[in-house]
Amino acid sequence: MSCIDPRALSHAGEFQHLFATATPFRHVSIRNFLRRDLCERLLADFPRFEAQHALNEMGEVGGKAVRMDVREMSPAYRDLDAFLQTTEFLQFVSRVTGIPDLLYDPDYVGGGTHENRDGQALDAHVDFNYHPRTRWHRRLNLIVYLNPEWQDDWGGALELHSDPWNPVRNTVVRIPPLFNTCAIFETTESSWHGFRTICLPAEQADLSRKSFAIYLYTRARPPAESAPPHATIYVPDAMPGHLQAGHVLDAGDCRDLQQRFTRMRSQLRFLYEREKHFGAQIHGLESALGDARDSQRLPLQGYATQSHAPEGIWPDGWVGEELRCRFTPTRKMRRLHLQLWSPHQLGTDHTLQIELGDHRWTQVLRAGARTPVELKVAAPAGSEIALSVRAARTWIPSADGSSKDERRLAFRLLEMALEH
Repeated sequence: MSCIDPRALSHAGEFQHLFATATPFRHVSIRNFLRRDLCERLLADFPRFEAQHALNEMGEVGGKAVRMDVREMSPAYRDLDAFLQTTEFLQFVSRVTGIPDLLYDPDYVGGGTHENRDGQALDAHVDFNYHPRTRWHRRLNLIVYLNPEWQDDWGGALELHSDPWNPVRNTVVRIPPLFNTCAIFETTESSWHGFRTICLPAEQADLSRKSFAIYLYTRARPPAESAPPHATIYVPDAMPGHLQAGHVLDAGDCRDLQQRFTRMRSQLRFLYEREKHFGAQIHGLESALGDARDSQRLPLQGYATQSHAPEGIWPDGWVGEELRCRFTPTRKMRRLHLQLWSPHQLGTDHTLQIELGDHRWTQVLRAGARTPVELKVAAPAGSEIALSVRAARTWIPSADGSSKDERRLAFRLLEMALEH
């Protein structure tokens, strides 16, 4: 049996139009989304707030609890989870949003049940954009609210922002977190969303903002919408508009400012820790690349040793503006043979200036062709020889869109052999 209310299913075409034309970015709000009996079961089985599920990015207990172990909660949540995997559900969401080939997330990364207590807020943010395990593209957020009683002046409404970095020009659309209301919105690099501080009246202090969320993915997405992987990015809230010169702060103002500063400091601390983590990763990669460069050797055939790593050549054989290297023949050397290949993207033939010991040559390379080079140099065994090859022109593959390679390349060293 479908978990979606039949009336919602019958209005898929209308929801599709609303989603496609919505501002500030594509979204739709659907009242009475799930079957009423199922939604009531989900509320009845909603897990209690526990500190172990309310840890923020810094490992501190906060006012938001998240449970991602959906299949372990109750039969109602298992029924819902089973339905979310079906073709019927995924095709319905695809029809509404126009996004094909949607994928259910069995890990519920960041999803599941969300409970936010009095005083909790969520600064405007864009979500992480890749699933951490599968590397799928995150495409949609689908949230079902489970709050039978909720007033506008309690805060907590889902807010969709056009540009929270610019409060003057920012436009906001609000969706109240009312019982069995479903919000579906796309996740892009500009799908800013959050909610204002929850301020419950004293007689309702035992309430909280409850919801169920699932995030949907695709294996690929249009290149124009893609971005490098990133975590959730927050925009701290601006100064409250009523705080002007001469205003006397009351207890509410102080509480609000304290909450804002606490969130901002927590976010900065999280970013600092993340930067240290990324810095350690980059340092490790740089060290590994340095070790690889230090251990790199020329593809030299013959009786010779190489005491120094070459410069100007990459492990795949491509050479930049100048190749410099040294080697020591262990037997008498008569000639050095090179096989070079010049990319056709250079357009025309170009020249190389070659120095081998005290000898110098000018060599023309044919664009897009393999060029054999013979360097006649007699050298006794045990004498260190320096080789330098300087190119007149280079080519950057990324400049013409043939690849994302941003190196300056002149030619490729295919073979290098000594004749004794």
